Amino acid sequence: MSESFSIPAVVPLKETLASLPEPWSYDLIPEIRKEIEANPTQVFVLDDDPTGSQTVRDVSLLTDWSVESIVNEFSMPEEASFLLINSRALTLSEAVDTNRLVGKNLLQASGELGEKFSVISRSDSTLRGYFPEEVEALADAIHEQGMQGFDSLLFVPFFIQGGRYTINDVQYVSDGENLVPAGQTPFAEDTAFGYKASNLKEWIEEKYKGRLSAGEVVSISIEDIREGGPDKVESILTNLEKGKVCIVNSAAMSDLNVLTLAILRAEAKGKNFLCRTSASFVRSRIGQGSHNMLSKEQIVNSDEGGALILVGSHVPGSTFQLENVLKIPGMVGIELEVESVLSEKPDVVDSIVTKVNDALRNSQDVTVFTSREVVTGSSPEDYLRIGAKVTDAMTEIVKFIDITPRYIISKGGMTSSNVTTNGLGMVRAIVPGQIQPGVLVLRLGEETKFPGTHLVLYPGNVGGPESIADVVRKLS
Repeated sequence: MSESFSIPAVVPLKETLASLPEPWSYDLIPEIRKEIEANPTQVFVLDDDPTGSQTVRDVSLLTDWSVESIVNEFSMPEEASFLLINSRALTLSEAVDTNRLVGKNLLQASGELGEKFSVISRSDSTLRGYFPEEVEALADAIHEQGMQGFDSLLFVPFFIQGGRYTINDVQYVSDGENLVPAGQTPFAEDTAFGYKASNLKEWIEEKYKGRLSAGEVVSISIEDIREGGPDKVESILTNLEKGKVCIVNSAAMSDLNVLTLAILRAEAKGKNFLCRTSASFVRSRIGQGSHNMLSKEQIVNSDEGGALILVGSHVPGSTFQLENVLKIPGMVGIELEVESVLSEKPDVVDSIVTKVNDALRNSQDVTVFTSREVVTGSSPEDYLRIGAKVTDAMTEIVKFIDITPRYIISKGGMTSSNVTTNGLGMVRAIVPGQIQPGVLVLRLGEETKFPGTHLVLYPGNVGGPESIADVVRKLS
């Protein structure tokens, strides 16, 4: 394994995008849908936190991935089924076991019905997560030859809704004016999932810990996609050496549409790909184009009652968003002190529940937020345990509230997963769409604590300083 990695430069956003070849000249969504209709498969997305459906509409989100639950999805009208495995909040061994179990259940369910399925491993566009371990576990479960049973592992981290671009094999994060190599951002310093490389070939070598070198990783360039189109990309995919890891460069949704059409055509001829992607790819893969953001009337039915906002994410962007939410006139802010939770101080949850109920009863919007200092512990596993304990406290608050909120906003992946599953009792919800680019809305099912209520799920790494405040103002 290389001892050091190249350090790509920070580059200007507009000039860099303008220097690329022109995107593919016409809309490929109709052709993608034609391929899907000709060779239908049920699409399952294993979601490593609850925000993976942030680019699509009319899909389901499940917290139960039993064989019975998966069997039911084959007869549902939604265009894809997201299985919330929440692996980024698990330990490595737990994440591996979960992926293996879901893969086994998918295989059993499709076998019972005689139906085909396609699977996507959806992960973070800033490269955090258990890679390649959970992908390998999934492959082992659904194919007797494991990763070698697939023609290639396609790695597609481009996420336009969050300003993540893959150019010349480098993963970039936009700060609005510049493209910053991902390895130079705070995301790369994540206690559990940190990394050094920004060049994805080097990043894959880093994550494979020497089992795979950067030189063995192949890539599809933006030039291949924009100048050669679906035919060129299909040819590359068809001729990939068995079991290769292939990076896909992308800087616009049209690039993903070219890729998707090529994948579907290659698969129709017998090829078999496993995809590890961000959320943007899912929209292309199920043949959805752009759509309007949801209106206030589609999310709330009344101006009576208070809203409940939960902020657990502590990345710097989330803190700026929180500060602006707390400045909204009439907003009630309640801090959940992390140190009090970790020291098991009595009545922490009860006192907050009382305050939240009082605010909601008086039609006041209320924000419950974790204290901003980051407590990391002595190891990645310790960090995850601390995070779990804090989100458990946030979940208990939601569980014991007895006044129905007008709507709910939850900020942060780990917080949102625990709140939806254990606080609200969600088993299956529908995603009608988004309220802002990359910010999904769930309509809670009848089995939940607040049936029919809409829940806005805000990813930890999405949005500008005013984003959540803008949602609150829109829905007020």
